[in-house]
Amino acid sequence: MAMRPQEVHPSLVHYPLAFLPLAVVTDTLGYLGRNRRLLQAGRWATLLAAASAAAAGTAGLVAQEEVAAEGKARDLLVTHRTLNMALTLTTAILAAWRWRRRAPTPVSLAIGAVGLGLMSYSAYLGGKMVYEHGVGVMPALGVKPGRGKLLRSGELDEVAAEIGDGVKHAAADAARGDFLPHVTNGREHEPGDEVGY
Repeated sequence: MAMRPQEVHPSLVHYPLAFLPLAVVTDTLGYLGRNRRLLQAGRWATLLAAASAAAAGTAGLVAQEEVAAEGKARDLLVTHRTLNMALTLTTAILAAWRWRRRAPTPVSLAIGAVGLGLMSYSAYLGGKMVYEHGVGVMPALGVKPGRGKLLRSGELDEVAAEIGDGVKHAAADAARGDFLPHVTNGREHEPGDEVGY
């Protein structure tokens, strides 16, 4: 089964979307009930949440290089990316911390709960990009011309280059202070002020 680069990200996001809530719920129940089995499940779920978030985030960097996102859609994309990068880093730190301890703390549980809120908002933004703006939807011209071809074995160098391009665009946006434009701009873009990738 061949996939286009922008199709990998939505196929992977379901894993952190499942594992992070599982980790927070099992850790919370295990902490409150002093249940060792639930605490062990929470520990593993946190590790799986971090690993799957890293995979989904990497695929997201590739996807952003394939899709056409300008104006409001670009603001959604940049905000979605920034939140997911922060969430991936936070989940990785939680997983490393949690792996060394038998039980969570109220602080780690609170951080996990905040992560769930951020994850939900970021997922909402991802859906808004696709369903309202057609980002990544080929019939809606949401893919850049000449991009979005099927992935084939032996073409990993192209994927690696797109990961690099995705990191460069994230760094360039950060250098401009463009972290959460969907939240901070608060205005509709005019046709002449689009900034895309």
